[in-house]
Amino acid sequence: MLTYLPALYPGELLYSLLARTCRHSGWQSPKLALEEFFGHRSVRAGVFLQAELHRLAERLPSRRQLTAQRLAHSATLLPYLTAFSPPEVRTWAWKVLTGENGDVDALYIRLGLVASTVTLPSALRYCPACRTQMLEQNGELYWRRDHQLPGVLVCPTHAVPLVDSRLVLAHSGQHEFVAADEGNCPAHPKPPSWSDCQNVVARLLEIAKASADLLVAPPNPLPLDKWGREYRTALWARGFGRGDSHIDQSALLDAYYAHFGAVINVLPEATPDVWLEEITRKHRKSFAPLRHILIRQLIDSQPLVPERRLFGFGPWPCRNPLADHYGQPVISECQTHKEHKKIIGVFRCACGYEFSRASEPGSRPRVLNLSPLFESRLRELIASGASLRGTAKALQVDPRTVLRYAARLGLTTPWKALPEGVKLPPTDRMAMRAQWSRAHAAEPHLTRKELRMRLPEVYMWLYRHDWEWIMSQPPLPKPARSKRARIDWAEVDANMAECLRKEALVLLAHAHPVQVTRAALERALSRRGWLEKRLHKLPLCATVLDEVTETEETFQCRRVAWADAQLRRRGLPVQVWRLRRLAGLPKHCAIAVEAALWRTQSRAEQ
Repeated sequence: MLTYLPALYPGELLYSLLARTCRHSGWQSPKLALEEFFGHRSVRAGVFLQAELHRLAERLPSRRQLTAQRLAHSATLLPYLTAFSPPEVRTWAWKVLTGENGDVDALYIRLGLVASTVTLPSALRYCPACRTQMLEQNGELYWRRDHQLPGVLVCPTHAVPLVDSRLVLAHSGQHEFVAADEGNCPAHPKPPSWSDCQNVVARLLEIAKASADLLVAPPNPLPLDKWGREYRTALWARGFGRGDSHIDQSALLDAYYAHFGAVINVLPEATPDVWLEEITRKHRKSFAPLRHILIRQLIDSQPLVPERRLFGFGPWPCRNPLADHYGQPVISECQTHKEHKKIIGVFRCACGYEFSRASEPGSRPRVLNLSPLFESRLRELIASGASLRGTAKALQVDPRTVLRYAARLGLTTPWKALPEGVKLPPTDRMAMRAQWSRAHAAEPHLTRKELRMRLPEVYMWLYRHDWEWIMSQPPLPKPARSKRARIDWAEVDANMAECLRKEALVLLAHAHPVQVTRAALERALSRRGWLEKRLHKLPLCATVLDEVTETEETFQCRRVAWADAQLRRRGLPVQVWRLRRLAGLPKHCAIAVEAALWRTQSRAEQ
């Protein structure tokens, strides 16, 4: 049982607590401190993440209620480092720190801390204002957690630039806990050059506060793809959408520079390289918490824009020149569908006038239904004896449209009738639907393509003007069938396995040794890359490959035997240096290869 452990200060790092314990207890030996804390001396002192917390918690008095989980959550950087990790990674990380099999090196690798360009500080940092406050209130200094977070350059409490202490982690022992004191935390450090720039300090303060909040209340764990989807949705709501589902990366980059441009020189990790594009796409890898903070702050800084619609917001003006409300916004309904990769909007007015328009800028409207007003006005003009061009001018259509509608309505006109054979425009939607349904009921055995060939005009009108209805009506399209014949993978596996054995023998018989590898066998079969993609279907081939392929060590031993035969054939002495040079071996080989070299020389000397 650990007899003494001081109280944990607000926001203190566990490394700092253990270091103060060593100082208060007068322990000079780091190994002795590890024995007292963890029960054995092989534990490393973790500055940011401490392993084997369960051993430390077991040695603490139960009245302190310092469990391994509480220590990990309130005194290490684990809540921050796993804030945006998937649920399974976050659970595994907590088990590493609080369980018995705590491999902190594996934790650093899986959390991306080893390969990431956003790195943890190389020296512990402190705030001069916090230093003064700690000495006045507590009489001693300690290391704060939120001062050691990546990208945090100002104190989130005092908005004062942080300063690197004299404790460089690379120069301290890996088993030693070093406490903060007035020696490694000078009272009057030189402030950075940007400390007088209010814009930079204000932006860095926002980052520092957001980072500190993740230590206390990290977000709920989400899968990686959910974060990308959340960011894309938020950016679309702020006007950064492009096309159907893309993000306007150029506009996003401009907005990023406008918001964070002042701090990029101070905080190189904020440079918007490829990560800014990747974080707004489907997440196939994790991103450093700092990158999440930056994109979230950028999103929050942008105002919401009204929802974008392809045809704008209604109501839309009526284009019926015969109606009293012509040009007035009285159309409240707009239905859209896709035709040949174009989005078409269909607008219907209460007067019966109907037209469509493509979403592309500058597209011309297309009249679908001229409304009952057109028919009644056409009858009046024909009865009054108006001329063809006069009637067309009054109805604001071309003369050929007047002829077509007069023929469809069966009106007697003083003008020359429309020649026979000219297709008349169908306008009755319910009649067109009924005609299609009757044709299908009369011959239900016909496929959609066959019925379409019987009624081409009806089908095309419904496809253009009633697409959703015709697509839902029988006969439904048949699913596409694959014309490729089924492959007998068992037969392919047996034949390919035999070919692999033969090619392996051919490679082994080469005058100059050639290593038998999977790539070499695939090249010999003219099937480069084919086998690796299909081995799950070819178990015999997988077995043969395991049998015939050579490791680097086996291949080098075979080259030694070949070099031995070559030297004997030339009448040269068999010596290790000659064997090594002729076989093309490096200066230092595996133990088995070195043994083969000396064994070959010894055999030749006998």
